[in-house]
Amino acid sequence: MRKLPFYLTASALAMVMLPNAAQADDHEDESYYLSMSEFTLKTGHTKPFMEGAKAWRECYMKAGGDKPYNVWRRLQGDGNTIVLTSAYKNWQSFFSESEAGKQCEKIVDEQIVPHMASTSFNMAGFMPKWSGDPAGTGKFVAVYNFKVADYELFETTVEAIESAVKDDGGPDSYWYYSMGGRDVADYFVVEEFADAEALDADDPSIWKRVEAKLGEEKKDQLQQDFMKSLNEWWSYMYIHLEDISFAGKA
Repeated sequence: MRKLPFYLTASALAMVMLPNAAQADDHEDESYYLSMSEFTLKTGHTKPFMEGAKAWRECYMKAGGDKPYNVWRRLQGDGNTIVLTSAYKNWQSFFSESEAGKQCEKIVDEQIVPHMASTSFNMAGFMPKWSGDPAGTGKFVAVYNFKVADYELFETTVEAIESAVKDDGGPDSYWYYSMGGRDVADYFVVEEFADAEALDADDPSIWKRVEAKLGEEKKDQLQQDFMKSLNEWWSYMYIHLEDISFAGKA
């Protein structure tokens, strides 16, 4: 069975990091699993990879595929990195066979995989208690990754921060916990931006928002606790590649 290679390539075509409403399925329970396949492309292979991804998308649609997926390009770091994401309500949904995808496997083998230098695959769980309602309309997303030293301190601090800024009119954030794997973040949080103009906007930082709600002294304590709870953190920006993403059937 070619399930695993399929998910490491075109099935992920089959961050999003922010799924649109069609992907969330049942709003009575807003949690879901997020699959993330990360590909580093070979130097000089970006154009043929994009052409192969477009060919797969066209094949998948013609075959009646209906599972939304999103494709992103990382803007920092080594190499040309592409991230392919899709949301699943449960493990049964994740492991279900895609007849439409099977019909397009030849395109994966011949037009996508040859352009990859390396691949990695991870899963995460969405945390609705800490998060806003994902709109899934951002052209750009910023992803902040956290390796945690003190889980109890981290969780109580994040809960206090998110509770303070809830409904304050500022941008929502979307939290995930990593589901195993070596050398990955324990948690990550996503902030979306509608367009480049939104990136340039002078929005208040999270700490300024917390201070406006709780005062400077409480803000300082939460900031200290948050940094104390971490081993390390890092961030990346991603741009949505709409031409090779699929929003699902209307």
